[in-house]
Amino acid sequence: MMKPAPKRASIQAPRLPKRLDAAAIARLEDHAEYAALELNGCDFSGQAAQDVLFEQVRLRRAILTGSRLSRVRLGDVRLEGSDLSAANWEKARFQRAEFNGCRFLGAQLLDAQFEDALFKDCNLEGSILFSAALKAARFENCNLRGVSFAQADLRGAVFLHSDLTEADLQGAKLDGADLRGSILNGMRAGAKDLQGIVIDSTQAVQIVSLLGIVVDDDPPDA
Repeated sequence: MMKPAPKRASIQAPRLPKRLDAAAIARLEDHAEYAALELNGCDFSGQAAQDVLFEQVRLRRAILTGSRLSRVRLGDVRLEGSDLSAANWEKARFQRAEFNGCRFLGAQLLDAQFEDALFKDCNLEGSILFSAALKAARFENCNLRGVSFAQADLRGAVFLHSDLTEADLQGAKLDGADLRGSILNGMRAGAKDLQGIVIDSTQAVQIVSLLGIVVDDDPPDA
């Protein structure tokens, strides 16, 4: 008897107050705390800071390209239409974080930790999440082409209608990861890495191909 697929886990949404104070911030400072704010169109491109805290903050159309934020923490935060391309956020911490229509092209989020994180309609092509821990993470309609999830903890993560073409999942923990409805062409992972994943029947051929298995219904000549 086939084991039923697990139910897709729900993600806790950011806990934002009904009213947020609008603010304009020109520069991020080391150890600064930004709380209960709405930030529209802020340009933090190329800025460097460490131990910055964003708590109960909504960022709309924020420009964070090439930013270097070491150990940045985001709790109860929503980013909408923001650009984090080429950002380098090492050891970042995200809790109840939502990214809607954001760009992470070539971003480096090494050793990042995500808990209750939703990525919706985001472009993460070529980004690096090496050794990241994603607890209760969900990717919806995302471009994940060439993303490196190598050595990442993706147990229970959901990838819905996303493109994982050429994504690197080697050495990742994938038990319970739900890949149904996503594109897996050329995804890099070994047989051991793929143990415990959830796929749909149309993806079975892709998985077989990833493992180097040839399916041929014609018997050999006698």
